[in-house]
Amino acid sequence: MTFIGRKDDLEQLEECYKGRKAQLVFVYGRRRVGKTETLTQFSKGKPTLFFAAQNATKEDQLTSFSRIMFEAGAPGRDYLTRYPDWQSALNELAKIPDAPDGSRRLVVFDEFPYLVKSDPSLPSTLQNLWDHMLSKTNLMIVICGSAMSFIEKELLAEKSPLYGRATGILKMKPLPYWDAVRFFPNYSDEDKALSYAILGGIPRYLEEFDPDEPLGDNIRRHILRRIAPLYSEVEFLLHEELRETAKYNSVIRAIALGATSLNEIATHTMMPNATVAAYLTNLMELGIVEREFPVNARLKERAKGARGLYQLHDNFFRFWYSFVFPYRSELERGDAAGVYKRHIDPVLHDFAGKPFEKLCREWLWCQSISGILPFHAKQIGRWWDRTHEIDVMAIDDSGNRAVMGECKFRNAPMSINALNLLRDRAAHVGIDRRTYYLFSLGGFTRSLIDVASVEQSDVKLVGIEDLFTFPTDTALA
Repeated sequence: MTFIGRKDDLEQLEECYKGRKAQLVFVYGRRRVGKTETLTQFSKGKPTLFFAAQNATKEDQLTSFSRIMFEAGAPGRDYLTRYPDWQSALNELAKIPDAPDGSRRLVVFDEFPYLVKSDPSLPSTLQNLWDHMLSKTNLMIVICGSAMSFIEKELLAEKSPLYGRATGILKMKPLPYWDAVRFFPNYSDEDKALSYAILGGIPRYLEEFDPDEPLGDNIRRHILRRIAPLYSEVEFLLHEELRETAKYNSVIRAIALGATSLNEIATHTMMPNATVAAYLTNLMELGIVEREFPVNARLKERAKGARGLYQLHDNFFRFWYSFVFPYRSELERGDAAGVYKRHIDPVLHDFAGKPFEKLCREWLWCQSISGILPFHAKQIGRWWDRTHEIDVMAIDDSGNRAVMGECKFRNAPMSINALNLLRDRAAHVGIDRRTYYLFSLGGFTRSLIDVASVEQSDVKLVGIEDLFTFPTDTALA
């Protein structure tokens, strides 16, 4: 399959590779986000030593690493069958012969946390060798891992031996929607938006769908059938990353059903607030849950978290807990077609409403970066108070100018009533200089088009086709 996306990530890695000094770069992110594929793409055309660590003993890992080193020409091959320890193995990195053209050698340790698990002294060993020898070589060493909290707390934190040694830190995120939908080039814009609402930006999930199959068939075959990898993906990931998966299931399910505050989630799960807060912290570290604040909330408010709401950040988790988890009994009996027909197809557009709002916010960022918005946005998100809510809102540095938007993922055209409702809500925000953006799957009524067509109108209409047309390549970095 053709490699898709990661333009900005690859460019930043390339800048590190072309740097004058030796490089020690950390690349990390949640499982399935595409780290290995990105590093494989980055390594093309470069003299590379790529070591994919396994969850194995120290001795088995050293055996595998020794074989790769000896094949690369490390001098230890003349008198060793295996390095006795990591000190000896890493010491020889500096002794591998240079590439014939003199280009920098790339060394990738994929799933580095597995190595540390079997030998906790490894970070100290690497730090010592980096300080005294490796930092003076022509190497670029990449430390890669999926255990995000481990990378952040055990390798990058102040207490770690490797603290301050990194020359680059790249936290890989899910693909933005404009790259995610490239997996389905022949889909309609509507089905592209629905696919993103279901799968999000995780490349491994996107690869499971067949771009030549209709969307409904993909859902039935590649999510709802017991044999499908996506059917068991959520449980597998939770078991890999967390303990007490039953309680995490309860927390995620509560959010999927609409509980957004800490109190609501605790009530739904019948667990103490403090316990739920700890689970939520772990889920946020994994990129499954996010805490959302009104876009104009000040730093002090965000620190206290008084107005923060919890949402499922991962689109596929949200789909799985909405349509797989509740109907497991039927799916286990093989009734994938029935579950799709009765429980998914009738409400799929309603389900896609929230992800569609996120898609619209990402589009606004593109417009801002490209200089097309009325101003350069400082923040883009959602706004709400106790009685009103605005789907999409962008504010400038001063906080005195805003783009305010309403999003409708429905086949019916959006009417002027939607604009009037948005204007009414906007009056409660306290920002006078406003521009209104209306995002619609089903287009717009004639009266609304006439309002937006008036010269110097403060109304902008954005159809589904506009969301998949981008102003410049720079917006897609």
